[in-house]
Amino acid sequence: MIELVGYIRVFSQHGRLVTADQIAAVAGLEWDSEQTVDRYIRLILNEAYKDVQMRLSGKDHYFYSEQFIVERYAEQWLALNRGETLEVIAAQIRRNSCRHTAVFEESVLTFAPYHFDELKLATTRDQLRQQLGTEDIFYAVDNQGRGYYYSTQGLSHSYAEVLANYDPYEWSY
Repeated sequence: MIELVGYIRVFSQHGRLVTADQIAAVAGLEWDSEQTVDRYIRLILNEAYKDVQMRLSGKDHYFYSEQFIVERYAEQWLALNRGETLEVIAAQIRRNSCRHTAVFEESVLTFAPYHFDELKLATTRDQLRQQLGTEDIFYAVDNQGRGYYYSTQGLSHSYAEVLANYDPYEWSY
């Protein structure tokens, strides 16, 4: 497994989680998938490799380095990879609204792990509105024309509007 660590770290630098089979193929190595978990356990016993994390998603074990990817990002990436896009976005909107008392700026969806273009952003807006169980999630546009989402589980409509239009530099010189 040590021979795969460098590849895991490089992929992590680029925001990607990878399976041992994928890394072995890139590295041109033979890999026995049956021994992945045992080899991982032996690997992380060495202090030099404690940054390497493994997550099970479906039937596959995915790896990433905590030097470059945080756990929340890894969870989102894996859920998106499983096709749970709307669920991931709804959870993130609720987390922003309820835990952080903040709106979720639509522009976040243009960055990793999402990488949405304008068409995908518009499709997501429509799908979230129609998705069963997302009745608490709303989309609005701020005074600058930027879209944002919020959940009424954590924010009222009026407070979300205030947060979206708040300018922390309004009174600075």
